[in-house]
Amino acid sequence: MSGTTQLIEEMRWQLKQIEDRKAENQRLLAGIAASDHTTVVSPDRSVTVLAGPGGVVSEVRLAPEAMRFDAVALSRTITAAIREAVAAGRGAAPVPPALPPRQAPPPRRQVPADDDDPYDTVFDV
Repeated sequence: MSGTTQLIEEMRWQLKQIEDRKAENQRLLAGIAASDHTTVVSPDRSVTVLAGPGGVVSEVRLAPEAMRFDAVALSRTITAAIREAVAAGRGAAPVPPALPPRQAPPPRRQVPADDDDPYDTVFDV
């Protein structure tokens, strides 16, 4: 068998493997779609999350109204809906929301630009 013929046969075999995997993935996805899903809608109806058995999130949908939120508010709404859907999909109690972010520390003391003396160096004794 020539090198070209062998290469073509190898490519045919790889293509068959890819087609087999694709068919298996489609079968698995169809099974997931047919399974019982939990649907959670945020209180403002801007975010919908679908979670399957075991709490696996299968879809997140945003309503057009969601675009009126800033990034922080939208991310918190999405995260809360996902947590609730995952907990419901697992059959557990809803996960409490995360704590709000901590305040940033106060700014450090600024050293004047014309200060030629070294500050906090090993030479300060």
